[in-house]
Amino acid sequence: ERVARLARTAAAARRAGADYDRDAHHALAREAAGRSIVLLQNDGALLPLAQTGSIAVVGEFARTPRYQGGGSSHVNPTRLDVPLDELRAAAPDADVAFAPGFTIDGSGADAALVADAVAAAGAADVAVVFLGLDASQESEGFDREDIELPAEQLELLAAVVAVQPKTVVVLQHGGALLLGPVAGLAPAILDGALLGQAGGGAIADVVFGAVNPSGKLTETLPARIEDTPAFLDFPGEHRHVRYSEGLFVGYRWYDARKLEVAFPFGHGLSYTTFEYDAVEAEAAGAGILVRVGVTNTGERAGREVVQAYVSVPDSAQVRVPRALGGFTTVDLEPGERRVVEIAIDPRDLEYWDVRVDRFVVEPGAYEVAVGASSRDLRGSARAELTGDRVVVPLTLESTLGEVMANPAAAAIIAQAMTMPIPGESDEALGMDMARMMAGIPVERLTSLGGASTEQLEQLLAAANAQA
Repeated sequence: ERVARLARTAAAARRAGADYDRDAHHALAREAAGRSIVLLQNDGALLPLAQTGSIAVVGEFARTPRYQGGGSSHVNPTRLDVPLDELRAAAPDADVAFAPGFTIDGSGADAALVADAVAAAGAADVAVVFLGLDASQESEGFDREDIELPAEQLELLAAVVAVQPKTVVVLQHGGALLLGPVAGLAPAILDGALLGQAGGGAIADVVFGAVNPSGKLTETLPARIEDTPAFLDFPGEHRHVRYSEGLFVGYRWYDARKLEVAFPFGHGLSYTTFEYDAVEAEAAGAGILVRVGVTNTGERAGREVVQAYVSVPDSAQVRVPRALGGFTTVDLEPGERRVVEIAIDPRDLEYWDVRVDRFVVEPGAYEVAVGASSRDLRGSARAELTGDRVVVPLTLESTLGEVMANPAAAAIIAQAMTMPIPGESDEALGMDMARMMAGIPVERLTSLGGASTEQLEQLLAAANAQA
């Protein structure tokens, strides 16, 4: 709806013969791409790299970047930044060698290309290896059969790391990947995904530290494909696939099952560090206002994406363990502290109540956990919400427990429960009669001699009128 509205607004404002500043737009694309790159791993603070010495750039994607999707997402760029060229331009005093290492034509491993890459990496001070998926492996119109990087790329990485422990991996891909093997080999990983036409320059900016990475993962990267929500249902049968995970989509699934993951939803490191103060939360209208102080405890300026996850500990509904309620960004100089606020909209707290066919906010205590990812939560606070009053009409199918939970209805319906229940005592039957009766439909009272169906309907109507 918002995209359609934007398109209509833009079409209405179109001026014949109008032009735009292509360089300015390219610069904006480079800034956006730089903000999007996710630093997954940086053991030993390998990144950012120095712009001197010798650097071996390995991988065909450095020369032939994968920067966009296929099919309906394909666009014609005004120009294209090539990562290899941008790395060389950003480090003119460095000796930057290149070896493709593999092809992207689907021909498989090439021993000669691997040997050249290993030689270049071994002779350099550091290696930057570009890995990923090409358009023939993922695109619109067909499904992927796995979530692994091609075997020849993993074999290349292992061979490079064997001679060059200081290896940085840069990823170019669309969908989720199985990155456990990569994380076990390379000390530093930058996930670029599909960065657009200015992605090559953005990669150089982050690799050499002109830009401090602040991107966060928008999906969970699993440890095993067997752990994914769709594993048992995909690809389905007879052109039908069941979405049996229900509400437990993405990180909600992994959290509910307490599964270990390679990299969690919301994860993303920085070249600096951030410390969180105690969290405060309070009701703000029908929503929640969250406050937390964040301090840059490192030596570089940086941007943190502060995330707030909501749970309802005493909920009567089927809920996910926690769900992202909101987030905000904060730019901090070294040593700087700022208090940030996250306003959680009531719409992000609602659930669909099938009994009344509408979205409602459940009354009660809401816990808000704040942190740097869905698995890196630094503190929490609670807010009490009044919520929405939900009146569910009582019918003959309602249980006695539901009726007795409503004081007005309980007083009225008690008139129909004057007859004692025949049979043996609770002790003799070995059961808790009160608990058993709570699950009995109201209409069953007719078989106990307490009232007729017509009388029960009249009593329920009176109870509903007082609700």
